[in-house]
Amino acid sequence: MDFLLRKDEFVVVDLETTGLSPYKGHEIIEIGVTEIKKNKIALNYSRLIKPNSIIPTAITDITNITNEMVEGELKIDEVLPKFRDYIGDRVLIAHNAKFDLSFLNFYLQKYDLTPIDNYICTLEMLKILKSRKIYTGNNNKLATACEFYDIVLENAHRADADTLATAKLFLKIREQLLK
Repeated sequence: MDFLLRKDEFVVVDLETTGLSPYKGHEIIEIGVTEIKKNKIALNYSRLIKPNSIIPTAITDITNITNEMVEGELKIDEVLPKFRDYIGDRVLIAHNAKFDLSFLNFYLQKYDLTPIDNYICTLEMLKILKSRKIYTGNNNKLATACEFYDIVLENAHRADADTLATAKLFLKIREQLLK
């Protein structure tokens, strides 16, 4: 991981989905991106995606993303090729990367696009800091870690807000790990 931490360009990604597993037919409904270039946040962006199925009420309750909001949006097969090109070979960062990568790589494979295997997980970084007794938060949730590091997390469970908070968290954790 040390090699990856020393790179100077990263893309933080967060997905909002219709459920917990792409293998159960759940879909991506929002992709958020925050770029980090030379230790600075360079871009924060998100886009909604129209799923093939209805967004469950429970998901709307968590994300505030409604079926009406995604009605005129592009579908994943139109968004994903451009998104994959955009990521290129840069290091992807996500909080709980297993979750986001399970969806991304499932759909990348479905559309014959190159999977992402070059990534850093801030949740795993927190576990390392916890083992070193540097991070003493009650859990490794993004909101808890943000509170611990005095990072404002506005509009949690929306992809642009979560990527921005994760980017700030990554920069703070990275600094501690590279000391």
